Amino acid sequence: MKTNDKFNLLIVEDDQRIAKLLMQFLRLEGFEVDWRDTGEAAIDYLQQHSPDFIILDLMLPKMDGLEVCEAIRPTFKNSILMLTASEGDLQEVTALNAGIDDFLNKPIRTHVLLARINALLRRQVPKEMSVLKVKDLVIDNKKRQVTRSDILIDLSDSEFELLWVMANRAGTVIKRDDLFYQLRGIEYDGLDRSIDMRISQLRKKLAAPDISTDYIKTLRQLGYLFMQD
Repeated sequence: MKTNDKFNLLIVEDDQRIAKLLMQFLRLEGFEVDWRDTGEAAIDYLQQHSPDFIILDLMLPKMDGLEVCEAIRPTFKNSILMLTASEGDLQEVTALNAGIDDFLNKPIRTHVLLARINALLRRQVPKEMSVLKVKDLVIDNKKRQVTRSDILIDLSDSEFELLWVMANRAGTVIKRDDLFYQLRGIEYDGLDRSIDMRISQLRKKLAAPDISTDYIKTLRQLGYLFMQD
């Protein structure tokens, strides 16, 4: 995933209240966000811009979300997440056949939305981006290895997965709920402390006796920050 530039998201939503809430939330999470309130306006936007991700409402005036997706899919290759108030297998199949990558039912739970966005963005990362360099760490996702000054740091699979998720969002505060969902695939119940324990173990393994570098910062009641500089 990008380490220097922010991901750009396009929201296509005719409900101004929902759109403004989503824009505010996603900008706080470190994304650049644009908004269009009709399918026609979204298609015009895509003729001059190439966002990394589209959040597309199904029930749009005149041209609905499925029609928009079918119109842009021949040229737009990045992920599209559909927002819908409808449920049912037929709706899901129709959306997937139209080129939708994932869908989320309203009302929107922002931490679930963020987890879905990050999961889809990870899938579209090109192979050449499988190696991250953050501070003095080199993190190779293909080899599942972490080195500092060519010295291998021994991590378990779960510790490496945590490091990869956090390093991809270096410089951005990550909430415990989001980490829990990304790593466990279920929503945080408010009681499970496994993420905190895993972060504690990872912090110890990344520490070096001759280097006073703290890679992970805990922000009380906010979450965790993987230091970028």
